[in-house]
Amino acid sequence: VDHWFESAALPNEDSVQNGLQWHLNNLGLIGGVPGADIHAGLAWDTLNSASNIIVAMIDSGVRQSHEDLADNLWVNPAEVASNGVDDDGNGYTDDVHGINAITGSGEPEDDTGHGSHIAGIVGAVGNNGIGTSGVAWKVKIMACKFLGPTGGSEASLLSCLQYARNKGAHVINCSFVAPVSAISTTLSNEFIMVRNAGIIVVAAAGNSGGNNDSVPQYPASFALDNVIAVTSTTRADVFSGYNFGLNSVHLAAPGTDIYSTFNDSDSGYGVLSGSSMSAPVVAGAVALVRARFPGLNYRQVISRVLSTVDPLPSLATRCRTGGRLNLARALGFGDFTPVPAVYSWVPTNGLTPFLLGNDGVSDAVDLPFSFSFYGTTRSRIYVGANGLIGFINSGLAAGANVDLPGSLAPTAMLCPYWDDLNPALGGSIWSGTVGFAPNRKQVISWVDVPHAVTNGGQTRLTFQALLHESGEVAFQYQEVETGVGTLVAGKSATVGMEDDTGLAGTRYSFNGSPVLLTNGTALVFNARGGVSVSPRLLSKGVPVGGRSQILISGSPGHSYVVSGSVDLSSWVPLSTNILPASGLSTLSLPAPPASPQYFFRTTAPP
Repeated sequence: VDHWFESAALPNEDSVQNGLQWHLNNLGLIGGVPGADIHAGLAWDTLNSASNIIVAMIDSGVRQSHEDLADNLWVNPAEVASNGVDDDGNGYTDDVHGINAITGSGEPEDDTGHGSHIAGIVGAVGNNGIGTSGVAWKVKIMACKFLGPTGGSEASLLSCLQYARNKGAHVINCSFVAPVSAISTTLSNEFIMVRNAGIIVVAAAGNSGGNNDSVPQYPASFALDNVIAVTSTTRADVFSGYNFGLNSVHLAAPGTDIYSTFNDSDSGYGVLSGSSMSAPVVAGAVALVRARFPGLNYRQVISRVLSTVDPLPSLATRCRTGGRLNLARALGFGDFTPVPAVYSWVPTNGLTPFLLGNDGVSDAVDLPFSFSFYGTTRSRIYVGANGLIGFINSGLAAGANVDLPGSLAPTAMLCPYWDDLNPALGGSIWSGTVGFAPNRKQVISWVDVPHAVTNGGQTRLTFQALLHESGEVAFQYQEVETGVGTLVAGKSATVGMEDDTGLAGTRYSFNGSPVLLTNGTALVFNARGGVSVSPRLLSKGVPVGGRSQILISGSPGHSYVVSGSVDLSSWVPLSTNILPASGLSTLSLPAPPASPQYFFRTTAPP
């Protein structure tokens, strides 16, 4: 079996290509584990720019002339550069890229290197051929300086928070900590104001190795639903040993030996470690998620980031999710995209019938292969009478369909035709496996099942879903057009799928919008990141009526070429075709030439 892989979108910086920026592309150097990173390459195939997102770096400032930062600095649209005037009347003169709250000026220059380093982690210009790449290749970095060589005051921090809020920041990075004794009501109230503005705060958990559940560190420990507290992992994908908290820390991100921009020159770079480095990795990810899904509110963005982590044993008791950031999954790697396909109904011969009543749900059906659904491996399904297939048995009895995605149960489901159906009034539901590894298909068919509203009379529906071992999902529609006009063609049904959280999903149609279903049609939902299995022969060429019949199995929607040979050396192309939604195709070819032996093979097109 041959597998097809596509290159990931890595930028042209040497530091990414050679693994120096291991948090983006871990090649296993210096004791690292290959692939133990945030899967940035796969993520960047989806999106690498958050050019409309403002990330406020509340820290020690930024070297504004740095070769890898200057082009990604936020520009205050209400301020004229270098004219010595407070054009926007906010108390800061020439605050073009941010403020210095220590001096009350518009010059947030970095005098420690810390702020420049974390700014580069978030958004060093990507694919410019120099230095490093940020998690986001393009982003708007707002420099808010309140830290100096010896720390920073609460008053300066308040000024930075207010500035970021007033100037429209979408994300605030806080790579600093303070004990509870340093937190005043005024400061707490300002963080609440930030939350009320819908701004996400990404905060470092701290580096002392303490448990934040028992000894809180702020702002990471604020009990606010817009705060993400971040601890650190190493290049070996294990906990770095910094602060943790099963209840108060949310996730981890790479934070040990992180290579990024520095403040010592316009071409300065260096390596630093700490949860201070982990937080901007997540802040950059949040910026990209906000750019990718502009319709999500701040809670939904955070939920998407937290629900798509890679679980790690060393994090199981150290943070809420027990996992390390997976940027690719957060941006939708593994999401399904529907495309029309060639219809090819799989008959119920050899399948097992279900005896389901009105709103009934089957017992667990074990899949004969592992199936990846939104990045999670599944081993069983549940079949609902109302045209649903669930990977968890929750809410599958629902007859009232809703739009997708949605956070209420049922979730983690496929909806070939979610409507109020009643197999107790007639028809049948079937399930079974066809084909052979690695091209098996789990087939679930609803045959002549009545719509409950018509009491089994006028509207009966026949459709099926196929889960392909190669990762695709197919829906086929044999009869969905005959019956009561308001109940046919998907006019009262939901077609699509969604993940466990209900935040990610694909809606093909809802109550007939934007498309109506028709008989003899099929859809294939391709998962980004699925492996395409090359077509293969399931049977030899068997002469039938002077012709050779060949059964071919593979990934639906993929082209294939059938060739013939008398000597396994010289191959003659005989037919080129596309596998239908079933992934199964029977070809009838001219009888082979008179020869003691004749061979067939299938290949992908050149």
